[in-house]
Amino acid sequence: MSPEKDRLSGLIHQMAHASDMEPAKISQVTGEVLLMVSNALFRLARENSRFRASDSILLIESSPGKMTRTEANTFLCACFLEYRSGKTEVWDNVIFFIEEILDGNENLWHEIVHHTTEGWNERFFDYNLHPEPKIHTRLYHIATLMVRFYAGDGRQIWTGYEDDPESVYKRLLLLRIPRSTACLIVGTLKDLGYIQGPFDIVGDVVDSRVLGRMVCGDGAGITPMKARRLARMLSPEDPWDIDLPLYMIGSTWCGPGPKCRACLVKHSCVHAISEKLGIRPDPLFRDNLFGKKSYQKTLKQWQIESLCSENDQGFKQKFRF
Repeated sequence: MSPEKDRLSGLIHQMAHASDMEPAKISQVTGEVLLMVSNALFRLARENSRFRASDSILLIESSPGKMTRTEANTFLCACFLEYRSGKTEVWDNVIFFIEEILDGNENLWHEIVHHTTEGWNERFFDYNLHPEPKIHTRLYHIATLMVRFYAGDGRQIWTGYEDDPESVYKRLLLLRIPRSTACLIVGTLKDLGYIQGPFDIVGDVVDSRVLGRMVCGDGAGITPMKARRLARMLSPEDPWDIDLPLYMIGSTWCGPGPKCRACLVKHSCVHAISEKLGIRPDPLFRDNLFGKKSYQKTLKQWQIESLCSENDQGFKQKFRF
């Protein structure tokens, strides 16, 4: 058994008997678990390039800050069509639609709203943008809002807000898109260098499942909001730093039926080790993370003290990929 696995096994044994522990001890154990999970995610990104390189499908020829109108609209269109879903070759479909059907017209959103709602829906098979009719229909409604709020130019969403990711996020929500999609767009713009500053993870079902299992031992009941709060605990300087590792873990090993034996972070995952031990953490530990303010304050104080006394040089450099 590795030292890391042995340490976490001991913590899980304590987590299984939380009812006999003082609140301060519960917070200390929880803090140690958070620290181990945080270290594992950052180590994974440092040692494996595919866990830190942006998974953006946007290949831009121009330099950061000079994205063309066509590039911006193409990028946003692919994001609105949920290119991460894995259901279709969304990027190729969008490129074909813009270059072949629209003949490279930079006024993508205006071209869409030139249809009636019924006319747009009738072209579902002709345009072949997404296999689900509801997503095809949603794109039309987004297009009307893009024209209304941003004159059909996607760059207006972030221009002037390059140092304020939260404002870019709120401006995206005016388009009535899912919050997870808005988070993905902001994070991708960060990866590409168009905006700067800390920002939340996407917080979708994948992130929620992975974080729930790694920290709490069970991915059920972890809402997008709770997932983002966990990410802030694990990566306080910039939660977005762990978004791609979480997504890659979830899409590679941590699906609905987890493949723990093959997972690269199995020795730092409460779920993986508790399954082998045959014990379950007390739900009180999850309450400690999201419940009483007094518990959260104790946890925060413990983390600060722990971080200040941490002598592991690798931990000190965890934010430097």
